[in-house]
Amino acid sequence: MNVLITGGTGFIGALLARKHVQAGDNVVLFDIAPNMMRIEDIIKEVQIVRGNLSYAPEVYNVVQENSIDRILHLGSLLSAPSDINPWASFQVNVVGSVNVLEAARHFGGAQVVFPSTIATFGRDTETVASDTTVQHPTTMYGCGKAYIENLGNFYKKRFGLDFRGIRFPSVIGPGAKVRHVSQYNAWMIEFPLRGKPFECFVTPETKMPTMYFKDAANSIDAIAEAPLESIKSVNYNVAGITPTTSARQIEEVVKKHVPNADITYVPDPVIMEYYKTFKIDVFDDTRARAEWGWCPAFPDIDTVLLDFKAELEQHPDWYA
Repeated sequence: MNVLITGGTGFIGALLARKHVQAGDNVVLFDIAPNMMRIEDIIKEVQIVRGNLSYAPEVYNVVQENSIDRILHLGSLLSAPSDINPWASFQVNVVGSVNVLEAARHFGGAQVVFPSTIATFGRDTETVASDTTVQHPTTMYGCGKAYIENLGNFYKKRFGLDFRGIRFPSVIGPGAKVRHVSQYNAWMIEFPLRGKPFECFVTPETKMPTMYFKDAANSIDAIAEAPLESIKSVNYNVAGITPTTSARQIEEVVKKHVPNADITYVPDPVIMEYYKTFKIDVFDDTRARAEWGWCPAFPDIDTVLLDFKAELEQHPDWYA
């Protein structure tokens, strides 16, 4: 199979690239700024194309020239940068995704798997968010993702494109650099594992549905491999760590494994303002479990922490 991964050297893209190389697929990684360190072990086994999703010809060319069968469309401008620069976010996340859909439609009908986000839910969302919850996003990132979810569904109905979307909760893993409203989840694990103190910027009671980055990659492959007839809802929530844990509960697990962990709390007023309106405690993925058998491999903080530790020890250069 010929697989294109946009954002292919990123946080999740590199994991998927490795998995597809091991499966014997021809893998093409499309990235605006390739991170060669993260794929150093497979760099001779993949094709790397430096390109910009916003430029339609670049997207069309990589799909047509490589006879792509499946597009794992991870390339995007993330949440915090999207709010800082909504114009760039529109070009990358909206125009770039339209370019991917059009390339798939015109050049061979490749399957498109689109990772979306819990941020498509926002205003008026209560404590439970399911696949039928009304989406009222309040961030630029969430607005763009919600639009492409719906556009992908339209392309499926209008053109017969095999489009499949999944909504991630907050995705955590080693090596993340950008501070945002939910980054405390990952840093509360990573800093103590590195022997560093961590000043948590939310209150101990703060909660955010969370998923380990390996489960994010697993869910993308799982929905991609599901029989077409089982994809009934088209766009799905996928949950990871269940039930949702508070910052204090994460701290307690961390200190069980790292007894001398130095964790303090200095809530950021701006970030806490966000949590005044964010109420989601249950990220309901019933449909993903029922329709194509989703089940996380890292369902609790203990499991995540042990693998997190192993990743930092075995691949320090990837997460420097």
